[in-house]
Amino acid sequence: MFVWTMLLPAVTWAQNGTTPGTGVKLENPLGNKTLTQFLEEILKVIMVFAVPLIVFMIIYAGFLYVTAQGNESTVKKAHKTLLYAIIGGLLILGAQALLTVIQGTVDAFK
Repeated sequence: MFVWTMLLPAVTWAQNGTTPGTGVKLENPLGNKTLTQFLEEILKVIMVFAVPLIVFMIIYAGFLYVTAQGNESTVKKAHKTLLYAIIGGLLILGAQALLTVIQGTVDAFK
């Protein structure tokens, strides 16, 4: 343990030797995209997966309603499934609206 304590400062100081102001440049990991463009692309990917899932959940809730045949627990399950599918859809639409507001705010500052 004592050896590691003594060698740790030497290991951490053994860097590549670059000093500030010597031409080291930080590159944008997003490429030439702005933050709003990046968020827009993420939201597009989420929409590709979320919209079919929400449609499937609404269809599944309808299937549960039809096959319940008066069974109260199945009707409650169908109601809960439909409610959660609608809430999920509203959250996705809310995210799209929030992104539009963020874009408008950022564009207003330009």
